[in-house]
Amino acid sequence: MSIIVAIRTDASNKIGSGHVMRCLSLAEKLRDIGVTVEFITRNYPGDLNKQINVKGFHVHLLSNAVRIQLQHNSTEYKRWSDIEQKIDAKETIKMISDRRLDWLIVDHYLLDYVWEMELRPYSKKIMVIDDLADRNHDCDILLDQTFGRKESDYQKLILNKCVLLLGSENALLRSDFKKLRPLALSYRKGNNVVKNIIVSMGSMDTINITPKVLDSLSLVKWKVLPTVNVVLTSNAPYLEDIRRNVTKYDFTVNIRTDEINMAQLMLESDLAIGSGGTTSWERCCLALPTILIILANNQQKVGENLAEIGATITIQKNDMIEKNISNSIAMIINDKNLYMEMCNSASRVCDGNGTKIISEKMLAVGLEGDNDI
Repeated sequence: MSIIVAIRTDASNKIGSGHVMRCLSLAEKLRDIGVTVEFITRNYPGDLNKQINVKGFHVHLLSNAVRIQLQHNSTEYKRWSDIEQKIDAKETIKMISDRRLDWLIVDHYLLDYVWEMELRPYSKKIMVIDDLADRNHDCDILLDQTFGRKESDYQKLILNKCVLLLGSENALLRSDFKKLRPLALSYRKGNNVVKNIIVSMGSMDTINITPKVLDSLSLVKWKVLPTVNVVLTSNAPYLEDIRRNVTKYDFTVNIRTDEINMAQLMLESDLAIGSGGTTSWERCCLALPTILIILANNQQKVGENLAEIGATITIQKNDMIEKNISNSIAMIINDKNLYMEMCNSASRVCDGNGTKIISEKMLAVGLEGDNDI
C-alpha cells in the first residue's frame, strides 16, 4: 500500500516562498522513493500553487476565510488565534477526511499545537517544520534546520515522544545543490576574485531593500566592475521600479525573475548578498561567501551563528546599511585569506543531504508506529 503524505503550507507576498520551497524539496525526495505527496494551501496573492502543480503535485485549495496580517510597522505577521487555527483545521480536515494519512507535514508560522491536536485523528504521524522555537507543538517529528539550534530550545515546547531533528545538516535543499556541490568546492579553491555577485533579499523583497544593496555596490572601489544578478519573483511589488533604475550603475545588473536554476547561478557567483532565510543553507552548501542582512526577527539567530563561525559577514538592517555593505565588500575583495576562510566555513555548515536524512527518518518513525499498533 502506498504511503500518503499531505503537506500544509503557504506562500504569499507577505509570507514569502521559503516554506513552500523547502517542502517541495522534501516532497520530490519522498516521491522518488515511492511516496504519494499532496499539498494543502490557500490561494493568496503571490502564492506558489501553480509552481507546485508544475512539479507534479496535487494542490488542495482552502478558502481565503483566514487572512494574514502584518504586525504594525513590521515584516513579521500576527499569529492566528485559536479560533482562526480551528477554522483552518476544519477546512484542512475536509480535504483529507476520506482516508487516513500516513504523515501530515505542517510548515507554517501561524499554526501550533491547537491546529495539530485537531488534525491528530486524521494522520498516523505529524511532522512540524519550524525555525522559531516560540510555540508549543503536538507532533512526532520536529525539524528545525537552523544552524546551531539546540534541543534545550524546544524541551518545554514539545511532548517527550517527539523526535527532534535539529541543525543545518538537515536542511531541505533541492537535489541540484547536492549535485553541484563538488564543482562548487573545486571552483572556490581556485578563485579569489569577486566578479559575479548574486543579490537575493527574499523572493518578494516587500520592504524594497534591493536598491540600497545596489547603491552600496556603487560605493565600492572596484578594480574590475562586477556583474550583479538580482533574484526576485515576477510578483515582487517593487520589481518594475528596480528595473527602471538599474541603468544608473556603472556595473552590469541582470534582473532574474522566477529563477529556475538557482543552484547553477550560485555556483557561478563569487559573492552573495542576501537575507537570512532558507537560501542561507543553499549558499553554504555551495560554499558561497555571503554578506547576510537580517531583515526579520527569525533571521537573527541564523545571522549571528553563521557570522560567529566566519561563514558570513552579518549586518543589521539600519540607516547605515549602504556603508556597512560597501565596507564589508571592501574587506572581502582586499583580503584573499578572508575570502577563502569564508568559503571553507560556509562549506562545513551544510552538505545537501538533508532531504535524504529526513525522508529516511520519516519512514523509520512511521514503521515504529505501525509496529506499536
